[in-house]
Amino acid sequence: MRSLFLKIFLCFWLATILLAAEFVAFDQWNRHEHGPSHRRAVLGNIVSLYGDRALQKWERGGSAALRAYCERLRQTAEMHAVLLDEHGTELAEQTPPAGAAELAARVRATGEVQVEHTATGLLVGARVSGANEQPYVFVTEITRSPLRDVFANPTTWMWRLAAVIVTGGIVCYGLARYLTAPIRRLRAAAGQLARGDLTARAGARAGRRRDEIGDLGRDFDFMAERVEALVAAERRLLRDISHELRSPLARLNVALGLARQNAAPAAGPALDRIEREAERLNELIGQLLTLTRLESAAQTSDATEVQLGELVAEVAADGEFEAATRNRHVRALCAHDCVTRGTAALLRSALENVVRNAVQHTADGTEVNVTLRGEPAAAPATAVIEVRDHGPGVPEAALQNIFRPFYRIADARDRKTGGVGLGLAITERAIRLHGGTVRAANAPDGGLIVRIELPCLRATPA
Repeated sequence: MRSLFLKIFLCFWLATILLAAEFVAFDQWNRHEHGPSHRRAVLGNIVSLYGDRALQKWERGGSAALRAYCERLRQTAEMHAVLLDEHGTELAEQTPPAGAAELAARVRATGEVQVEHTATGLLVGARVSGANEQPYVFVTEITRSPLRDVFANPTTWMWRLAAVIVTGGIVCYGLARYLTAPIRRLRAAAGQLARGDLTARAGARAGRRRDEIGDLGRDFDFMAERVEALVAAERRLLRDISHELRSPLARLNVALGLARQNAAPAAGPALDRIEREAERLNELIGQLLTLTRLESAAQTSDATEVQLGELVAEVAADGEFEAATRNRHVRALCAHDCVTRGTAALLRSALENVVRNAVQHTADGTEVNVTLRGEPAAAPATAVIEVRDHGPGVPEAALQNIFRPFYRIADARDRKTGGVGLGLAITERAIRLHGGTVRAANAPDGGLIVRIELPCLRATPA
């Protein structure tokens, strides 16, 4: 059981059930310990007190006083009482409860308290004696719980126990929800932060609480604000530096052109090297600006419908042109013609980075496979692009990190290929900006598979 809500709810509810069960068990033990005869005696003593009082009313005031007393018992104690003489005559001149005459006869015959269950309560009869020792029988039908519970039916306890369980469950559910709701909001906000949404907060509700959970929510929001501010400052610094580097780089290219005009032929190789390094620096600055632009973008601008089949075919053709000079090949296979919504230039750049990375690392004499297929049955419908090379693959521990900016698996290899660790980072940001995902996995027979998933508006067989 991994849910904190269920743990709290079930623990509180189980404690409530056990407490109620203990009360029921103690009551049942008490009933069993004293036995029915003891309960009958207790009930008989109570009814005898009422009977003595009724007999006194009759002896002092006659039928009218007895009738008034019985009426008062009916109103205050919900008892339908009558007083019978030794011949079974009702002395208050009122209608006795059903079965009163038979119960009174048993009382006179046995001399003991008689109890009988009825549809509305308990019928109890007890013997009382007047001043002249003449025997009378006081019979009453008890309908109110304080006396009726002495001989309560076990079914009543079952209903009460069920009511306690249901009520305890409702209260425990509310308590568990009150304790765990801010934790769920905190978890959701943490998930948003992990997915790159730095505006996520635990919510204003946590601010109204004055307990430890409220303190945790406020601390989390403060942390999120600090992280958002730091990341924004880092992106702004990176963007500003990239822009500032463009100006001296442009002057460097102008100076390089002038140097070529006035330099001797022997200086040609050195100037060519300067030009190549300047081009690499210019490309790096362009990638940095693209990355910062994608990081700060909230949505794609100028979104249109993009034919992914045409896009994959064009990128594969360009990759084949570059790979042919290295004895490598790129092959495209489109099972479906999928349509998504976004910016074609961004999607092309994202896919080109993956294909170029695969061309750089696939083995000589092998090919890079680029496949496109639709999964309309998925919820939501998805277009899947897979780029598979036949290179050495990536260590399992690094599969989640290759989409981070400037991440390198091996410095020597990356220097050899000329990579700086920005291509796949740009791919991840661009795909995420289009509502998709990208992840990498090692193929069972060697090589790396990069899987790109994008929302699919429609897909038709290619």
